[in-house]
Amino acid sequence: MRLSPFLAPPLVMLLLTGCVERTPRYSLGTGEAGVFRSANAGRPIALNTIKGMDEREVMATFGKPDLDRRDAATRTLRYHSDGCTLFVYMTNERAQFADALDPQMRPLPLDACAGSVATQKRRLS
Repeated sequence: MRLSPFLAPPLVMLLLTGCVERTPRYSLGTGEAGVFRSANAGRPIALNTIKGMDEREVMATFGKPDLDRRDAATRTLRYHSDGCTLFVYMTNERAQFADALDPQMRPLPLDACAGSVATQKRRLS
């Protein structure tokens, strides 16, 4: 069976439209690693040290948060230093996780950011 020259282009277009993804993909980050730069980085603090801290220990280490937000059972505390933003997530009055981002909102090694936030907090106290 031979296709008419007039039918071939529309048929090819119809077949190709099935290959196009119509669902948009959303991403908050670019996937690239952040860059940590701080004039006063301090001593790194590991995630294992932060996990399990109660509110008193978190406040003693990082000071008063710049943001204190509650969403259902989770409390998010946000801290800043000159080189990063640190998020500490609390559930049942204990730190369960922490996350660090550079000023362009790219992920950073948590320990360097936590150390810088703690050190700079002490200088302000």
